[in-house]
Amino acid sequence: MSKYNLSPQRMQEISEQAAYYAQEYCPTPPVLPQVIAKELDLSFRLDNYGNAFDGVLDYTRERGFYVFLNVTENDNLYTPRVRFSFAHELGHFIIDEHRNGIMKHRLPVHGSVATLDSDIEIEREADMFAACLLMPEDQIKRDLFGKKFSFALIDEISRKYLVSLTAAILRFIALGNHPVMLVCSQAGRLKWLRYSADFPFKQLNLTPGYGVPVNTCAFEFFDDGRKYRSTETVYADDWFVLYRATDRRRAFNEYCIYYESLNQVISLLWE
Repeated sequence: MSKYNLSPQRMQEISEQAAYYAQEYCPTPPVLPQVIAKELDLSFRLDNYGNAFDGVLDYTRERGFYVFLNVTENDNLYTPRVRFSFAHELGHFIIDEHRNGIMKHRLPVHGSVATLDSDIEIEREADMFAACLLMPEDQIKRDLFGKKFSFALIDEISRKYLVSLTAAILRFIALGNHPVMLVCSQAGRLKWLRYSADFPFKQLNLTPGYGVPVNTCAFEFFDDGRKYRSTETVYADDWFVLYRATDRRRAFNEYCIYYESLNQVISLLWE
């Protein structure tokens, strides 16, 4: 699990920087990284690079900066993964410390993978920039105003801003008006989790070896391949470590997003 968190001041700086570029070049959604790149004279190329990376910002003295984006035959500039990778590399280019570090060889050129959970500081900053660029704070807050939370609201954000469901949930955690938790598990074990500051529980009821809690929808996928296509009811003692007996039967919603090729489940939890 990632142990690095950006400071509130740094997050605010990056958010304001991303908001400026979104408003300047793409004032109405969706924000198009390719438009911003062209305005900044930043060249880019889409090609299939196998499993090497999702995106990379390269620099040579002769050519300058160049973005390489890894795509398959089904991808294009409007595919959520490609869009996030492109926005991530734009972050490396636009954030002064990143661009100067790469140009002066203080930071190694390296390919990024859109896991949204890097322990590397500059990767977390670029992820933050990408989320703020593609889902500008003012626009998201307007979309959320006065609406009751449900998974349908996350789906609406994902479709409107052409981002993955996971990216939309993480942005909601940062800006939303309802406490939620996001749990990523892979091969039956906890990979990472995020939650709203006011979410009532912080510690999961894991089995030995960071195993996914039993009696949860996520566990059932790893146990027997069962998948749920709707929001299911679970209880606090299924998912969380509790310190009050009165919390045991507090009802929560669990919605699972399945990535079978990765043997991975994203669980969205809310009360």
